[in-house]
Amino acid sequence: MKRKRTTRRLRLLCSVLGVCVMAGLLPAKAGAEVSQAELESLRAERAVIQAQREAKQAEIDELTESAVGILVQKRALDERNMYTMQQIQLNNEEIALYDQMIADKEQEVLNAQEREQDQLVRYRARVRAMEENGTLNYLAMILKSNNLGEMLTAMDDVEEIMTRDKKLEDDYIQARENTEELKAEYESYREEVNGKQDALRLEQEKLQAEIDEASELLLGLKADYDDRQAEIAEIAAQEDATNMAISVLVAKLEAERAAAAAAAAYTGSDEAPDSGAAAYSTGSFIFPVASYTYISSRFGERIHPITGELKNHNGMDIASNMGTTVYAADGGRVVLAEWYGGYGNCIMIEHGNGYKTLYGHLSVISVKNGQTVNQGETIGQVGSTGNSTGPHLHFEVYLNGGRIDPEQFYSGLNISADAGV
Repeated sequence: MKRKRTTRRLRLLCSVLGVCVMAGLLPAKAGAEVSQAELESLRAERAVIQAQREAKQAEIDELTESAVGILVQKRALDERNMYTMQQIQLNNEEIALYDQMIADKEQEVLNAQEREQDQLVRYRARVRAMEENGTLNYLAMILKSNNLGEMLTAMDDVEEIMTRDKKLEDDYIQARENTEELKAEYESYREEVNGKQDALRLEQEKLQAEIDEASELLLGLKADYDDRQAEIAEIAAQEDATNMAISVLVAKLEAERAAAAAAAAYTGSDEAPDSGAAAYSTGSFIFPVASYTYISSRFGERIHPITGELKNHNGMDIASNMGTTVYAADGGRVVLAEWYGGYGNCIMIEHGNGYKTLYGHLSVISVKNGQTVNQGETIGQVGSTGNSTGPHLHFEVYLNGGRIDPEQFYSGLNISADAGV
């Protein structure tokens, strides 16, 4: 991975050095002159870089979409797994309850068996005694009885005692059998719950395997996402370097035109090139977005909305809806009408007398490079391309190559409390 990143850095360095040589930032050939062909070559190179960036962004979007789908699937699996584990816990508690109930019934069976055995011993002893001493007992009852009625009553009492003993033994047997039947039912229920518990554990193991698989997929997607982000960062750096080279070439071409114009004015030549900007400029600026005067960020220092750092803001941001028409603040010649680094889709108009205006983050560009426009002419639509957190127009004014505060040209603006000083 480290070797791969080193190779990328070397490739990026070579690219930057290449565009710098083309732009004249580094010495190329002695006496090399800036030409429109060089500028077009750089723009073609930038178009290739932009295509690469868009392709990488498409890959990132696809990875993000896949990750979202897997996250949704994993969340559902986690919920099912949690529910299954709760069911397992409830089943464990139910099994423990049945185990306790079975243990209690086992003890009841033992106690019943002991009572049954004791009663059986007493009953058998009574019967044996009556069998062994039956004649004497009956004779004793006759001798003790005053009459036949008393003797019959005594004999009935003996029979009643034996019947009661037998009934008590039968009751003990019935109670013991009932307890054994109830214990058998509990054991059957416990076996049923045990079977359910086994099924739940198998389901939980399967769910956990699917969760682990989803986690592995997410880790793989994260690694691919990081790689694509690193690649797109390199491409963005190449694009920035190309944009810088184009800006340098444009500045040189403009300087050459200005020098040629000055020379023509000095010599009185009618062949001096003219930008044509002054012919269309009114010398004043109209507001570039109709019906929107809400300034969300002013010219000067501010907290950057993306990086969170204190940085200098080179223009003012006009908050407006996506697709709102953008007008030329003054007439002039379009010197830039394409993607321009962090500005996204961008237009720059040269107005003459040292003035230029820039319109950034557009969703639509409606003019072409080199085209002349009049003040108030439609040049594009508000968007959120480039480094932007929402639809707005980033508007800059240049004077003699340096940026100045655009607010000085307008009154009645609605300034946000968070727009900066």
